[in-house]
Amino acid sequence: MMVAGTEVPVIGSDSIKWIDLTIPSSINHIDNGGFAPPTADSASATYIHGDDSFYLICRIHMAQSNVLEIFKLSREFPHSTGLRLSFSHPLSAFALVSAFPTKSHYLLYTVTISGIAYFIKLSKDLTSIFSRDELIELDVRAYSNCNEPITCMAANHGCLLLGRNDGSVTCFQLGSLHQTAPGFVSELRDDSGVSLGRLWGFMSRGRGVGAVQDLIVKEILGKKVVFVLHHDGILRAWDLLSRNKILSHAMTVPTSLEGATSTRLWLGEFNSDSSIFPLAILYKSTLEVSMEVIYVYSLCCSTGDRISLSVDSSVKNFPVDEGGCIDVKLTSDKIWILKDNGLAYHHLFNSSNMEEAHCYALQEEFIADQLFQSSEHTSDDLISIISSILSSGKDQIVPFVSSIFLRRILHPGVYHNKVLRSTFLDYSKHWTDNEFQSLTVDGLKKEIISLVEHESMAESPISIFQGWKNFFCRYFQYWCKKNAPYALILQSTSGAVGLIRTHSVSLFRSLENTELLTDGLSEDLGDLASFGLDLFNDNSDREILFEVLRCVVNISQQLGKTASFIFYESFVGRQSISSEEIIPRLLKILGAGYGPSTRAGYLSGLGSDVALEREQRDHKNLRKFSVDMLLSLHDLCKKAASWRKILDVIESYLQFLVPKKFTQNSGAETLSCLNNSILVQASCQIAKVMFEYALDILLFVSYLMSIGGQINMVHDDITRIQVDLVPMIEEIISEWLIILVFCTTPSESPPIEDFSSQLSLLQIDNKINKRSWREKLGKCDFTLASLLLLHNQSSSGYERHLSLGCLLNPHEIITSVQKFASWIVWGNTGEVSSSFLRRSTELAIVLLRNGQYDAVEYLLAIFEANARRERIFRSIQGTSGDWCLLQHLLGCCLVAQTQRGLHGVLKGRKVSEAVSCFFRAASGEGASQALQSLSDEAGLPYLGFNGHVSAAWKLHYYQWVMQLFEQYNISEGACQFALAALEQVDDLGLGGDGFERDSSNESTTTIKGRLWANVFKFTLDLNLLNDAYCAIISNPDEESKYICLRRFVIVLYECGAIKILCNGQLPLIGLADKVERELAWKAERTDILAKPNPYKLLYAFEIHRHNWRKAASYMYLYSARLRTDTVQKDQQHMSITLQERLNALSAAVNALQLVHPAYVWIDPLPEGYSLRNEHYPHKKAKTTVKEQSVNDVQSQRLQFCIDIEKLEYEIVLTSAEYQLSLANVKWTYSGIGKAPSDLVELLVLTNLYDTAFSVILKFWKDSDLKRELEKIFSAIALKCCPSTVSSSRTRSQSLLLTSSKDEVVVHGSPGMELTSEQTKANCHWETLEQYLEKYKNFHSRLPVIVAETLLRTDPHIELPLWLVKMFKENQRERPWGMTGPEPSSASLFRLYVDYGRYTEATNLFLEYVEAFASTRPLDIINRKRSSAVWFPYNTVERLWCQLEGLIKSGHMVDQSDKLKRLLYKSLVNHLKQLKVDSVDAVSSAG
Repeated sequence: MMVAGTEVPVIGSDSIKWIDLTIPSSINHIDNGGFAPPTADSASATYIHGDDSFYLICRIHMAQSNVLEIFKLSREFPHSTGLRLSFSHPLSAFALVSAFPTKSHYLLYTVTISGIAYFIKLSKDLTSIFSRDELIELDVRAYSNCNEPITCMAANHGCLLLGRNDGSVTCFQLGSLHQTAPGFVSELRDDSGVSLGRLWGFMSRGRGVGAVQDLIVKEILGKKVVFVLHHDGILRAWDLLSRNKILSHAMTVPTSLEGATSTRLWLGEFNSDSSIFPLAILYKSTLEVSMEVIYVYSLCCSTGDRISLSVDSSVKNFPVDEGGCIDVKLTSDKIWILKDNGLAYHHLFNSSNMEEAHCYALQEEFIADQLFQSSEHTSDDLISIISSILSSGKDQIVPFVSSIFLRRILHPGVYHNKVLRSTFLDYSKHWTDNEFQSLTVDGLKKEIISLVEHESMAESPISIFQGWKNFFCRYFQYWCKKNAPYALILQSTSGAVGLIRTHSVSLFRSLENTELLTDGLSEDLGDLASFGLDLFNDNSDREILFEVLRCVVNISQQLGKTASFIFYESFVGRQSISSEEIIPRLLKILGAGYGPSTRAGYLSGLGSDVALEREQRDHKNLRKFSVDMLLSLHDLCKKAASWRKILDVIESYLQFLVPKKFTQNSGAETLSCLNNSILVQASCQIAKVMFEYALDILLFVSYLMSIGGQINMVHDDITRIQVDLVPMIEEIISEWLIILVFCTTPSESPPIEDFSSQLSLLQIDNKINKRSWREKLGKCDFTLASLLLLHNQSSSGYERHLSLGCLLNPHEIITSVQKFASWIVWGNTGEVSSSFLRRSTELAIVLLRNGQYDAVEYLLAIFEANARRERIFRSIQGTSGDWCLLQHLLGCCLVAQTQRGLHGVLKGRKVSEAVSCFFRAASGEGASQALQSLSDEAGLPYLGFNGHVSAAWKLHYYQWVMQLFEQYNISEGACQFALAALEQVDDLGLGGDGFERDSSNESTTTIKGRLWANVFKFTLDLNLLNDAYCAIISNPDEESKYICLRRFVIVLYECGAIKILCNGQLPLIGLADKVERELAWKAERTDILAKPNPYKLLYAFEIHRHNWRKAASYMYLYSARLRTDTVQKDQQHMSITLQERLNALSAAVNALQLVHPAYVWIDPLPEGYSLRNEHYPHKKAKTTVKEQSVNDVQSQRLQFCIDIEKLEYEIVLTSAEYQLSLANVKWTYSGIGKAPSDLVELLVLTNLYDTAFSVILKFWKDSDLKRELEKIFSAIALKCCPSTVSSSRTRSQSLLLTSSKDEVVVHGSPGMELTSEQTKANCHWETLEQYLEKYKNFHSRLPVIVAETLLRTDPHIELPLWLVKMFKENQRERPWGMTGPEPSSASLFRLYVDYGRYTEATNLFLEYVEAFASTRPLDIINRKRSSAVWFPYNTVERLWCQLEGLIKSGHMVDQSDKLKRLLYKSLVNHLKQLKVDSVDAVSSAG
């Protein structure tokens, strides 16, 4: 059987987006089966002819027996949506969709296994039911009087035909007549040999006929004819309209098939020339060995008054040898037979019955090869070869093996959506539809690797390898199960052949000539011209070529297909071994086999017997191969007479492997999405075959060089192979590999944060369905070739060839592939490019426009490596601008790759490589012309230079590259090119006459200013603060410099590095004032509580410059801002703010103290500042008359200034406010022009005595000070009286300004126990004693005020001893009376008398009188001096009178009388003593 072609899957047909609809049912059968044929995997295709022809596909699956899938196989497939209908009952294996005559909607006929027929009108876009009112549900059992089961079904527009077990055919006019209308149901039945069509219910019963096996409705010459195949071999034909029988023929059962029965019937197309229909019947024999044979008959049609049909006697049979028959399609001259193992076709009218069938391979064969399932030892050879090539252990082997397996399973055509999900379920990995569809290629790779590694448990290469084998085995089993073939699609007008599978659709293509030749070697075909090899006119050359090719096949079979997988992985993957190293290591395996240590690790796990058997087998195969190759090569050399002749043949043959050149038709029609998908997958298949075949030839010629001495090859022949043939083959391999990479590499998905911008770069013609790429970017079924194909069609118009429908025939697919490969390799012209790199840059530009940066890097790296390998690198670099284009594009893609989630070292490496690429691009000869030839879309606008001024060109180019790096936020690269551009400005010498100015006519200063500004920006982004400042001071443009300085200050502040401006780290030569101005500007516009605080920074800045007054000014301004900007803050924040204000004011005072006393003031607040003069009166600074006369202007300027005194006032007040805030008491002063008496009261009530005294001492002097001190001590004394605590609390509430009840600061509450109040009173006594002792020197009457306050508050209070002692202390030096400075004992005596403390007053008087009487002799002289003794006699008299009054009133009579007698006695003695002293004084005076 000759292989003529292979299956090409429509990539993406496994992931159709379905619209689910549920079909309601009003009929419920208890018996859900047996009346109609059971559910089976089936499919049907209806061709809808029109301007845009397409197929309507219906699929029914046994796994989902109640679901019917309907979709269009149209130009937009597979990106169109499908309709999935869910029925209440399982469906029989029949469904038909046809178009309404006006094509406004579609008609669906289907039947359930329980006998319910459905007629449904579907919308034209297959998204809904056209009209639910016209959904007809018919129970066909109601129309069967004998309940004969249904054996087969057919339908036509307006008619449903049901073949029954009794041989009758029931016709329902479903969709054309109402169920109650006459003629809705009719029957076709052959009774007593007469063809009658009668209405149901009026039919007589005769002899029975065989059960209906198959039904076909065919339109012949405008009439609808029903062909019925019966079980007894009778073929009948009926005119459906008149219900007349027009044919009844007994088909002879083949004698070669004993017990065979006819099961299926197919009709071909009518041949108008011969008036013949081909008719095929499938016969099955189940006796002993199951056998199937298809017999093809000729059905003759004659026309006249009526159609007459007859069966010709000529018969052709086609045995179905291997695999069961699935479907058959007939054309007018061919029969296509779909079997389990392939698709075969035969010519019907060939005179020879021995004609060999032409076979098309199914996809299962390709899948088995890709997944290492086609041979028992294929995967074992893979691990053996890899272990031999990579000898560095698991660190290299495991990633290499996993990468190969991953690439195999994600290969287009192998990857299947539903198959992979089913395989995941075996590993307990569950996905929802949305979750799985959202996975990109990278996401799928991670999931698959994690599952395999988790199952493998151990991390050894063998364990991982076994894990992959198990995964592939399961995947292949599910692939075969879930992708079984259902039915054929045959488009006779174009010759296209398609296949409907369980979850996909595919077409068939012819084999390429190289594929045909490879298959023909086994058949000894010698007609090279039939394969396109008409290069050899001499028969001897043809024989030599075939012998060479047989040797090539032997080498390929010895290494197996895994060698190509390994080479491809080294070529494509980012592994530790290059493709150039693979060939020598493969040759080593061909010569010496696998090393003993290489396979020991793998075979050790299989047991000693198996390991020994494998080793012996490998050794035997190697010896046989070596001997056979030596013999074959010796025979070949004898036949050719010299190796030169053989090498000439090989070199001529290599031209056959080079991609053909085609000139693209720029005005042709474009392909559809469906055919695009087919084209990409077919290109993938052919490129893979061509690559593998070229690789085999490379191995062959390399093998010749390795054994050249053994086969008598001279040095010149070896040199020719090495210099001429090997580079030629390597170039062929590279070309096909690039095509293969494009067809298998999925497109990159745009980054999430930049999705819209990436899509906007994809400029594709509107004729192409944009959903085909918008929804598929980053998916396995949308490869780089798809993007290139879309670009090719939109830019040059891709030729559609001669397709007459929506599908490409097998030969058109090959032609399309050849033209697509030609476009990739040679471009639109089909001519060899003048530069080796020219075509690579053209493809790179296309990919770059579409955001495929990894592909660009890979493509350009391949071409550059090829250039280096061919030793033309220097010539390319020195003489052509193409090398510059390559470097430029490579730099662009490297820059873009940094945005794909790279970080750290990886990102830095990409940036470094990109910088190098751009510098190399600008350094090559012809760079200006080459780079300016790029279009705007490629990333470099035309710059308007002719290239003769190198510095000018580089200046503009470096600026462009700088902007590119800036666009991607790569400041490191942008900075380098900004500095490089500055060097070019210096080299230009803009002032010279020879400089060619550009259109902007910028000056040197402007250009440098702009570039230095960019350097500043980039270094600032990199946090290189010193470099950024150097860029500022290097900037010659003052305006630009000032803008940069402002930005510098802002950034330093935001990043917390502003201190470097204040600590002298940066030399602010000539910029100090500007820096100060910027800091002040920043301070005015920044939140006052921000950190770091800009005012503190200004303070540090000025302190470092020894500008004390400005430092003080900024701190005062900070304090003022705090006072006004934080009014609404809560109490906690207010305390912090007040503390900050105190610190600021203290810092201002400290700074002013460093100023010369003649200049101690703070400059006015900035103009327009709201606090100016709010709290301070106009006042001039304190200056001498001489200073004022010398500098009147200065005096005028200082009239609003603030000196240290005012600052100290504010410090005191702020401190008081701060202390109150800590006590949760709010107070705000309204100015310092007057003494804040209310503040003092609050401080005392809040027990903040130190602060209160500080305020008093600061704001009051002389008598005012004494008055305020009296108020404070009076208030403190009141707190010492327990009886006044409650009243004091009330008073404190009344004295508070705006506090709430919670904020009233009172120590104690009415409900507290008395002991607590006594404890607090004791504390008050101690406080009173402490402060009275401290401040009595300021005002001597303070003890008097305290005592009077206490007695006034509580006349019965016992004065503390320490207070009484203060009154008596001044009397110690003069013990002869009660006189002396305040506080005196006389004052205490008076207070006792005034407040009714008569006992204490009497005792005090007696104490001093007795002291007077007992004066020491030394003091008697002093006592007797004039006016030396004084007692408060008036007060004593008042005391005497008060005691008499008490006695008279009868109150305290005894006590008062006693006191009176004591007082009387004391006074009598005292007066006597005074009389004696007076006499003595007079005597002494005389």
